[in-house]
Amino acid sequence: MTRRRGPLHAARWWLALLACGLSACATTAASGVEAPVDFASRCDAGDIGACMTWGAQLLAEGRREEAAAAYGRACQREYTTACLTEGRLRMEQGDLDGAEPPLRKTYDANLEEGALALADLHAARGDEVGAARLREDALSIDKSVVEVVLGYRFAMAGDSGVALDINVQPMAFLARRLNVGVNMTVSTARASRGELNGYAGYQHFMTDWAAPYARLLTGTQLNSRGARFNIGAEAGLKLFAGAFGHLGVGVGTSFVGSMYTSVELGVDWVVALMILANLR
Repeated sequence: MTRRRGPLHAARWWLALLACGLSACATTAASGVEAPVDFASRCDAGDIGACMTWGAQLLAEGRREEAAAAYGRACQREYTTACLTEGRLRMEQGDLDGAEPPLRKTYDANLEEGALALADLHAARGDEVGAARLREDALSIDKSVVEVVLGYRFAMAGDSGVALDINVQPMAFLARRLNVGVNMTVSTARASRGELNGYAGYQHFMTDWAAPYARLLTGTQLNSRGARFNIGAEAGLKLFAGAFGHLGVGVGTSFVGSMYTSVELGVDWVVALMILANLR
């Protein structure tokens, strides 16, 4: 007696065929997937991004020595972030001589992290004096070399006025602790009266963002009746925003009779030029 196959049996056959079809499609799709990107070859060809990706992959696989070499290739192309990573990896492996060149690059590029890593390298060699000096450098290394500073003096005696400074503070000046510049102030009450001074100052970096300062000014007071010799002093606190600039508050006095409190905003000279260009 022939057994009749019902609709359920047919449905099972259709489902089996569909599953086979999907499997075949998946196999076909898989065969069409692009081969993995060869980051090593792209890195050799000069692609810094490929070097960084390759280095990260090697790190994830625990191949730290090879990762250091990959980051080193990006460092050779002056990518300082890669130099920092390479230097730290070589230090971990005990290769202090190999770690110094990339870390020195980060220091020369005014990176705070680079200065601190180089300090750790000196400490690992037993050079605590050199390490301490580098840690002091790290507090100021990323600050601007030349600033354009705009301020306002609120008079406690004499005239209030607007001040413009050109402030110079290279790392060669005791890691930016010494600074020199030119100050010009114009009275808001009498536009014909002002001051033109040169100054020398000292700022002590308590942290990488805060530094009390003091400076001595000497020059002339200019007014409608001629010029008068001027000497003055100012002290206050600067709050830094890395290489961009700083915000400062202070109090000061001068030989010509003014006593004042001041607020100032200093920006890197390149940033100042960009702002001026956009104001046109």
